[in-house]
Amino acid sequence: MINYIKGVLSEVGENYVVVECGGVGYEIIATAGCFSVNAAIGKEVKIPVYMCVREDGVTLFGFSSREEKNIFGRLIGVSGIGPKAALNILSGVSASNLASAIARRDTTAISSVKGVGKKTAERIALELGDKITAEFNGFEAKSGTMPDIVPQNNDAVIALMSLGYKRHEAEAAVAKAYKEGQTLEETVFKALKG
Repeated sequence: MINYIKGVLSEVGENYVVVECGGVGYEIIATAGCFSVNAAIGKEVKIPVYMCVREDGVTLFGFSSREEKNIFGRLIGVSGIGPKAALNILSGVSASNLASAIARRDTTAISSVKGVGKKTAERIALELGDKITAEFNGFEAKSGTMPDIVPQNNDAVIALMSLGYKRHEAEAAVAKAYKEGQTLEETVFKALKG
């Protein structure tokens, strides 16, 4: 099993990165957070990966941190959630925010993530609530109190990350700029102005 890939970042695509290691270019399907952390082409990177082996091939999924990879591993253990769905969930919300919502069993916050319906959110909270509480209780202590997940804020964070912000910078800027009732564009504009 491949745990991580360390090499030179040679390409960044729409939903993947290519890391050259030992003369081989490894294509890694990655979360949005991975793009913000590892966006410097030509620089050496170390990307935690999950290797998925199926009949039709081998796929590598990449993450911005070990915590994100661990949450991914838990998500794919939930019935009805495959690797691509789990990756989409983690591209819409940080691992720490998701872990916090799961630990609180906040199905409203979980279902606000793009691609997660009410029944899926309930299944995630039910199947992972105790595991996340026990395993990931250090998230809030390490990174402060986690804000509630607001769908518009997720889109604003992703918009800022596509402009080069790191995830934590984008989340902080959006949290500061967000006011209830404003549009996504207003939130992004205010976050950019600081």
